[in-house]
Amino acid sequence: MSEAKLRELICDLARSMYDRGLTGGSSGNISARTEDGGLLVSPTGSSFGRLDPARLARFDAKGVHISGDKPTKEMPLHSAFYDTRSTAGAVVHLHSCHSVALSLLDGGPADNWLPPLTPYAVMKLGKVQLLPFFLPGDPAMGQA
Repeated sequence: MSEAKLRELICDLARSMYDRGLTGGSSGNISARTEDGGLLVSPTGSSFGRLDPARLARFDAKGVHISGDKPTKEMPLHSAFYDTRSTAGAVVHLHSCHSVALSLLDGGPADNWLPPLTPYAVMKLGKVQLLPFFLPGDPAMGQA
């Protein structure tokens, strides 16, 4: 897919998530891998309801920010997913009210924290590890 089409797709999908109430305000961030191994990333402080394809941050294949607005401060988290999952084509990080509520529940094993609610969830997600609290943008989150 061309970079121009990928930019449009990122913004269209982000807007769809915003319109469906999966994220609000300036919470959440999104990135996608380009054909050359680089990344397109939502800017810091941006709203999924108003992303501009021309303003997405662009990283080259070596991880250097080469154009666009300042990227999300959650880049360490996005980078960790791409570094540990070579087949990942995109990362979507939301703060939906349901996800936040679920993260506040106590109990469950930290290495398989999300209960196997449906077979589909198990097939698609596998085990979900619960991480300790980190401030947004903390590079240690990517390490964890």
